[in-house]
Amino acid sequence: MRAGAVLLIASAASLALSACAGGSYGLQEGDANYDAVKKASDECKARGGHIQLKSGGDTTELGDYECKMDKGK
Repeated sequence: MRAGAVLLIASAASLALSACAGGSYGLQEGDANYDAVKKASDECKARGGHIQLKSGGDTTELGDYECKMDKGK
């Protein structure tokens, strides 16, 4: 349980740093159904970015999308 908590904290810190850097971050794994993509898109937009399919990505896999930070945000 402790290792899982450490991994979760490290992932959150990595996500926060990449968002601040103006780059992008990948989405969690899962089925890219309408509800999951909508939720991820709303969260990404709230952080100043937009959802984009990674190069060569599978449109049915949520982990193949990333949140790209818009320039100047």
